[in-house]
Amino acid sequence: MQVTVKGKNTDVSDKLRALAERKLAKVQRFDDRILAMDVEFSEERNPRVADAHRVEVTLTTKSRLVRAHASAPDPTTAVDRVIDRLKTQIKKLKGRRVDRTQHAEGTKSLAPMLDDGAESGGAPVAAPVVRFKRVEMKLMTPEEAIERMDLLGHDFFLFANAETEQANVVYRRRNGDFGLIEPEAS
Repeated sequence: MQVTVKGKNTDVSDKLRALAERKLAKVQRFDDRILAMDVEFSEERNPRVADAHRVEVTLTTKSRLVRAHASAPDPTTAVDRVIDRLKTQIKKLKGRRVDRTQHAEGTKSLAPMLDDGAESGGAPVAAPVVRFKRVEMKLMTPEEAIERMDLLGHDFFLFANAETEQANVVYRRRNGDFGLIEPEAS
Protein backbone atom coordinates (compact mmCIF):
# COMPACT_ATOMS: atom_id res chain seq x y z
CA MET A 1 0.00 0.00 0.00
CA GLN A 2 1.32 3.41 -0.98
CA VAL A 3 0.96 6.14 1.68
CA THR A 4 1.32 9.81 0.70
CA VAL A 5 1.48 12.41 3.48
CA LYS A 6 1.34 16.13 2.71
CA GLY A 7 0.52 19.38 4.44
CA LYS A 8 -1.79 22.18 3.32
CA ASN A 9 -0.87 25.59 4.81
CA THR A 10 1.31 23.81 7.35
CA ASP A 11 4.56 21.87 7.57
CA VAL A 12 4.43 18.19 8.46
CA SER A 13 7.35 17.16 10.67
CA ASP A 14 9.12 13.84 10.09
CA LYS A 15 7.94 12.62 13.48
CA LEU A 16 4.28 13.38 12.65
CA ARG A 17 4.69 11.84 9.18
CA ALA A 18 6.09 8.60 10.65
CA LEU A 19 3.35 8.49 13.30
CA ALA A 20 0.61 8.94 10.69
CA GLU A 21 2.08 6.29 8.36
CA ARG A 22 2.48 3.80 11.22
CA LYS A 23 -1.03 4.28 12.58
CA LEU A 24 -2.78 4.42 9.22
CA ALA A 25 -0.99 1.29 8.00
CA LYS A 26 -3.09 -0.63 10.55
CA VAL A 27 -6.22 0.21 8.55
CA GLN A 28 -4.99 -2.34 5.99
CA ARG A 29 -6.07 -5.09 8.42
CA PHE A 30 -9.73 -4.27 7.85
CA ASP A 31 -9.64 -4.52 4.05
CA ASP A 32 -6.85 -6.00 1.97
CA ARG A 33 -8.16 -4.32 -1.21
CA ILE A 34 -6.66 -0.91 -0.27
CA LEU A 35 -4.19 0.20 -2.92
CA ALA A 36 -3.18 3.72 -1.87
CA MET A 37 -3.73 6.20 0.95
CA ASP A 38 -3.44 9.99 0.72
CA VAL A 39 -3.17 11.90 4.01
CA GLU A 40 -3.46 15.68 4.13
CA PHE A 41 -2.79 17.75 7.24
CA SER A 42 -4.12 21.30 7.49
CA GLU A 43 -4.34 23.88 10.22
CA GLU A 44 -7.05 26.50 10.74
CA ARG A 45 -5.44 29.75 11.89
CA ASN A 46 -8.58 31.23 13.40
CA PRO A 47 -8.29 31.57 17.21
CA ARG A 48 -12.03 31.00 17.61
CA VAL A 49 -11.78 27.46 16.21
CA ALA A 50 -11.09 25.01 19.04
CA ASP A 51 -10.16 22.03 16.84
CA ALA A 52 -7.69 23.76 14.57
CA HIS A 53 -5.82 20.70 13.24
CA ARG A 54 -7.61 18.79 10.49
CA VAL A 55 -6.63 15.49 8.86
CA GLU A 56 -8.19 14.25 5.61
CA VAL A 57 -7.57 10.70 4.40
CA THR A 58 -8.51 9.32 0.99
CA LEU A 59 -8.23 5.56 0.49
CA THR A 60 -8.15 4.15 -3.01
CA THR A 61 -9.47 0.59 -3.18
CA LYS A 62 -10.03 -1.73 -6.12
CA SER A 63 -13.65 -0.65 -6.42
CA ARG A 64 -14.07 2.82 -4.89
CA LEU A 65 -12.69 5.75 -2.92
CA VAL A 66 -13.19 6.07 0.83
CA ARG A 67 -12.78 9.51 2.40
CA ALA A 68 -12.73 10.57 6.03
CA HIS A 69 -11.71 13.71 7.89
CA ALA A 70 -11.39 14.70 11.52
CA SER A 71 -10.44 17.78 13.50
CA ALA A 72 -8.78 18.02 16.91
CA PRO A 73 -6.73 20.40 19.06
CA ASP A 74 -3.52 18.59 18.02
CA PRO A 75 -2.59 16.54 14.92
CA THR A 76 -2.03 13.19 16.68
CA THR A 77 -5.53 13.25 18.16
CA ALA A 78 -6.92 14.14 14.73
CA VAL A 79 -5.13 11.10 13.26
CA ASP A 80 -6.69 8.85 15.92
CA ARG A 81 -10.16 10.25 15.21
CA VAL A 82 -9.83 9.83 11.46
CA ILE A 83 -8.70 6.21 11.94
CA ASP A 84 -11.87 5.48 13.91
CA ARG A 85 -13.98 6.95 11.11
CA LEU A 86 -12.10 5.00 8.45
CA LYS A 87 -12.55 1.74 10.36
CA THR A 88 -16.29 2.33 10.54
CA GLN A 89 -16.58 3.07 6.83
CA ILE A 90 -14.39 0.18 5.73
CA LYS A 91 -16.23 -2.33 7.94
CA LYS A 92 -19.56 -1.05 6.59
CA LEU A 93 -18.44 -1.39 2.96
CA LYS A 94 -16.90 -4.79 3.54
CA GLY A 95 -20.07 -5.95 5.28
CA ARG A 96 -22.14 -4.87 2.29
CA ARG A 97 -19.79 -6.71 -0.05
CA VAL A 98 -19.97 -9.90 2.02
CA ASP A 99 -23.76 -9.69 2.48
CA ARG A 100 -24.30 -9.25 -1.25
CA THR A 101 -22.20 -12.30 -2.11
CA GLN A 102 -23.88 -14.43 0.56
CA HIS A 103 -27.29 -13.40 -0.73
CA ALA A 104 -26.30 -14.29 -4.30
CA GLU A 105 -25.17 -17.78 -3.27
CA GLY A 106 -28.74 -18.70 -2.30
CA THR A 107 -29.99 -18.43 -5.88
CA LYS A 108 -27.23 -20.40 -7.55
CA SER A 109 -27.22 -24.13 -7.93
CA LEU A 110 -24.68 -26.65 -9.10
CA ALA A 111 -24.05 -26.43 -12.80
CA PRO A 112 -24.81 -29.61 -14.76
CA MET A 113 -22.21 -30.97 -17.10
CA LEU A 114 -22.89 -30.57 -20.80
CA ASP A 115 -21.08 -32.70 -23.34
CA ASP A 116 -19.93 -30.06 -25.78
CA GLY A 117 -16.92 -31.78 -27.28
CA ALA A 118 -16.63 -29.57 -30.35
CA GLU A 119 -15.61 -26.42 -28.49
CA SER A 120 -13.55 -27.79 -25.61
CA GLY A 121 -11.65 -30.62 -27.26
CA GLY A 122 -13.88 -33.45 -26.02
CA ALA A 123 -14.04 -32.55 -22.32
CA PRO A 124 -17.43 -31.89 -20.67
CA VAL A 125 -18.22 -28.22 -20.07
CA ALA A 126 -20.06 -26.86 -17.01
CA ALA A 127 -23.05 -24.66 -17.86
CA PRO A 128 -24.08 -21.95 -15.38
CA VAL A 129 -27.70 -22.85 -14.60
CA VAL A 130 -29.05 -20.20 -12.28
CA ARG A 131 -32.70 -20.97 -11.71
CA PHE A 132 -35.21 -23.76 -12.13
CA LYS A 133 -38.88 -23.02 -12.66
CA ARG A 134 -41.78 -25.39 -12.41
CA VAL A 135 -44.72 -23.99 -14.31
CA GLU A 136 -48.01 -25.14 -15.68
CA MET A 137 -47.32 -25.31 -19.40
CA LYS A 138 -49.97 -24.07 -21.79
CA LEU A 139 -50.22 -25.07 -25.39
CA MET A 140 -49.40 -22.23 -27.77
CA THR A 141 -49.23 -21.86 -31.46
CA PRO A 142 -45.71 -21.54 -32.87
CA GLU A 143 -46.40 -17.87 -33.69
CA GLU A 144 -47.38 -17.12 -30.05
CA ALA A 145 -44.29 -18.91 -28.75
CA ILE A 146 -41.97 -16.99 -31.11
CA GLU A 147 -43.59 -13.68 -30.16
CA ARG A 148 -43.18 -14.39 -26.44
CA MET A 149 -39.52 -15.42 -26.91
CA ASP A 150 -38.77 -12.18 -28.79
CA LEU A 151 -40.29 -10.11 -25.96
CA LEU A 152 -38.03 -11.68 -23.34
CA GLY A 153 -34.85 -11.51 -25.43
CA HIS A 154 -33.70 -15.00 -24.42
CA ASP A 155 -32.74 -17.96 -26.59
CA PHE A 156 -35.04 -20.92 -25.91
CA PHE A 157 -34.34 -24.60 -26.57
CA LEU A 158 -37.09 -27.24 -26.35
CA PHE A 159 -36.16 -30.81 -25.46
CA ALA A 160 -37.76 -33.97 -24.09
CA ASN A 161 -36.65 -35.06 -20.62
CA ALA A 162 -35.46 -38.70 -20.83
CA GLU A 163 -36.61 -39.53 -17.28
CA THR A 164 -40.10 -38.01 -17.33
CA GLU A 165 -40.66 -38.01 -21.12
CA GLN A 166 -42.09 -34.49 -20.86
CA ALA A 167 -41.17 -31.36 -22.79
CA ASN A 168 -38.79 -29.01 -20.98
CA VAL A 169 -37.29 -25.67 -22.01
CA VAL A 170 -33.75 -24.45 -21.45
CA TYR A 171 -33.24 -20.73 -21.97
CA ARG A 172 -30.10 -18.64 -22.25
CA ARG A 173 -30.25 -15.11 -20.87
CA ARG A 174 -28.52 -12.13 -22.47
CA ASN A 175 -25.72 -12.33 -19.88
CA GLY A 176 -24.96 -15.96 -20.83
CA ASP A 177 -26.54 -17.73 -17.83
CA PHE A 178 -28.92 -20.63 -18.39
CA GLY A 179 -32.26 -21.48 -16.83
CA LEU A 180 -34.56 -24.52 -16.99
CA ILE A 181 -38.34 -24.50 -17.21
CA GLU A 182 -40.02 -27.83 -16.57
CA PRO A 183 -43.70 -28.72 -16.22
CA GLU A 184 -45.28 -29.25 -12.81
CA ALA A 185 -45.81 -32.84 -11.78
CA SER A 186 -49.48 -33.69 -12.10
